[in-house]
Amino acid sequence: MPRRKQKRQSTSLRRKQIIDALRKLIIEYGSENVTVRRIAQEIGVSQGAIYRHFRSKHEILDFLIDYIEENLIGDIEKNDTQTHTLVILESILKNHISAIEQRKGVSFLVVAEIISLGDKRLNRKIYDVLNNYIDHIQNIITRGIQSKEIKTGIDPRMAATTFFGIIQGLVSLWALSNYTFTLEEKYPGLWIFFRQSIQQP
Repeated sequence: MPRRKQKRQSTSLRRKQIIDALRKLIIEYGSENVTVRRIAQEIGVSQGAIYRHFRSKHEILDFLIDYIEENLIGDIEKNDTQTHTLVILESILKNHISAIEQRKGVSFLVVAEIISLGDKRLNRKIYDVLNNYIDHIQNIITRGIQSKEIKTGIDPRMAATTFFGIIQGLVSLWALSNYTFTLEEKYPGLWIFFRQSIQQP
């Protein structure tokens, strides 16, 4: 029994290595130019070692999307512990911005790169992931409307979509500028803009 447990842990660690390497290579070379061979070289293993865990590059991408969803939703749930809705939303935005800057915007940029592949099944999966993300933000905003912190005339779905769009748009501009500005310097203005657009007067 102990040997089997050790093997499962080894598999989990190897899969994480593969996912981390894939994310790094996508940012450096673009998703179209990443191959299983290149992933293996990045980790320092044979291609056969990769195929023991994943049958193809698409299967690795599929697993990566699950990993991104887990991290995005986990970040929301970790910050959804305050009483006041606006405090929760500000914490989520601030922590997202900070985490994105540390990771070079990996999750949001990787999503854009995977979409560029044009794979309908992967795109549908990303669509579901992003909708799940927006659902969580929408639920928080709905609570804010109920508690009178947020304007009653606000469409919670549109507000949640705007929240996501602010982050995605900023990260895209940041990447296109070759990271010539810091995200944290943009955060205060973005939060003030969003808060003023939804806050109950």
